[in-house]
Parts: sequence; structure tokens; C-alpha cells
Amino acid sequence: MNKQTLKNSIIKEMKIIRRLATKIPANKHDFRPAESVRSITELLQYLSTCGTGMLSFWHKKDDRDLKTFFMELNAGAKNVTPANFGTVMESQMELVNKLFDQITEEDLLNKEVTYPWGEKAMLGEAIIETSIKWLTGYKMQLFMKLKQTSDEKLTTPDLWRKTELEAI
Repeated sequence: MNKQTLKNSIIKEMKIIRRLATKIPANKHDFRPAESVRSITELLQYLSTCGTGMLSFWHKKDDRDLKTFFMELNAGAKNVTPANFGTVMESQMELVNKLFDQITEEDLLNKEVTYPWGEKAMLGEAIIETSIKWLTGYKMQLFMKLKQTSDEKLTTPDLWRKTELEAI
């Protein structure tokens, strides 16, 4: 594992998510398949922070605790709309680059961090277990909601490799 591979994986997921968001029908932003499930807009709000949230927390320079940090992060995410989501994701990709500039290869293997649930892990493993898995899992939710609400003919490549806004 190296930091470039991890960074590339996160950014690729973000690009796929950004592209999928362009496929949301205008009248389906509030769609939720069940009452207890996030709407498409709420899912976009979560996707706008889940790839960088833990990375940002582990690199923060102040003494905010996890709960305070994420309450502030989530409050900012409430301003994310389907209309500004692409721009927000561009900012998130820039943030990933900045955060990874602060990480060394040695940090990935030797820097211990704490997950929100209290377990500890080395930074490289923790990036996979949070940023990468969360982006991938919630990207799949967005894909499935699009399959339910859109006339787009979305297929497997739309979920795993189509990253550009124009057709591939």
C-alpha cells in the first residue's frame, strides 16, 4: 500500500459519485425508498463529507473532540444541494490532495489513529476502513436510488469506472 494508491482510490470514488449525481432527475431529490432511509439530497450531503471527514479529524490542529468536530461538519453539509454538489465534490478532491500532502508513507504504516467507535488502527488501514469503504458503500446507495428513479440506462461501468461528466 502506498499513499498515492489510497489517494487515487478516494478521488476516483468521488469522481464517480460526482458523475452519478448529474443523473438525478430534477423531481426526485427528495426521494427515499422508505421513511427511515436518507433522501437523495440527504445522501448527497453525507457523501459530501464522508470521504474526508475522518482524514480531516485525524489531521486537525485544534482540540475539538470527535462529537464537536462532526457536528460542525454535518452542519456545513446541510448547505449541500443537488445544484452545488459537483462544486462541493471538486472542493473535496482538492482537500484530499491537501490532506495526503501531509501524510508520509511511514505514517500509513506506523501512525496510530482512533476510529469514532474507539478502536485503534494504523492510518493506512483506517483510511481504507473509513474514507474508501464509506464512499464506496454510499455510492452504491446513490446508484440504486438512481436505478429506482431515473430513466437513465445505468450499468455496471457507471458504478465502477465512469468518472467523467461526459459520456464514456
